[in-house]
Amino acid sequence: MREAGEAGHRTYYAMKTEERVKNEKLDYEDVPLIPALFFIQCTVSWLLDFKQKHYSQLYIYTDVPGGKPAPIRDEEMKMFIMVTSAHNEQYQVEYLGEPKPKYVQGDRVRVTEGIYKGAEGVVARIKKDRKLVVAISGVAVVAISHIPQCYLEKVETA
Repeated sequence: MREAGEAGHRTYYAMKTEERVKNEKLDYEDVPLIPALFFIQCTVSWLLDFKQKHYSQLYIYTDVPGGKPAPIRDEEMKMFIMVTSAHNEQYQVEYLGEPKPKYVQGDRVRVTEGIYKGAEGVVARIKKDRKLVVAISGVAVVAISHIPQCYLEKVETA
């Protein structure tokens, strides 16, 4: 999250780097990962005041029954920021030793090494590929592939 100074709020806008060829040269450009999704950590009163003063058409994620701005759990936001702000180049890992554990669709796992270390999510099959899915309930879902199985551990759910 980026600090926003005196107002006492923090913001996060998920970006990704795209590689493009322009004028026969390789160029990199930061573009929004999810264009219409912007996160603000603030009080409800600050958010409603900001919307009224600046962006009457700003859509605020709300809880369905009460229509009030819905908070996102700190742990969910932390995981979302971790996986959307990590370097996105592929990396190779060779694992020698114990047989690789097998994780199946629906298993809750934690990444133990690498750039996503500490991220938790659910194993899912998307387009015939196994991915780690990290979600902010009702807001956004990010799927990560190419995490070596030796970097995963199963998380027991209560």
